[in-house]
Amino acid sequence: MQDTEAFAPVYKRTVINAGSSNTAGTLQTSVTVTATNASATASGVIAGDNPNGNCQIQIANTTTAWAYVNFGILGAVTAATVAASYPVAPGAVVAVSVDPEVNAASVILGSAPGTNTAVIFTRGAGV
Repeated sequence: MQDTEAFAPVYKRTVINAGSSNTAGTLQTSVTVTATNASATASGVIAGDNPNGNCQIQIANTTTAWAYVNFGILGAVTAATVAASYPVAPGAVVAVSVDPEVNAASVILGSAPGTNTAVIFTRGAGV
């Protein structure tokens, strides 16, 4: 039996550099895709790769349309389609488990969106 815990975004730890500037800890950057229903749109790199963990990605669909998502490796993600990709309801936030090599996504909307066109991806752990 596996424990269930709240989704935790990947946190980049503070780096202390003796004699030079320090880097304060912060959450890894989320990736926003400006999606349309005309064609699939590819994401940039989803930050926080870790082959031993952080294999969940939270998808926040801020649009008023169904978003259809496909995952893969940056530059080689199969374009998302309405017929065959993972559906995310309008306004929904879901966390999905992915293979550790996943670092990019592709998105297409099922219909024309309203004013919000963002689908946001955040790597983390937990569900």
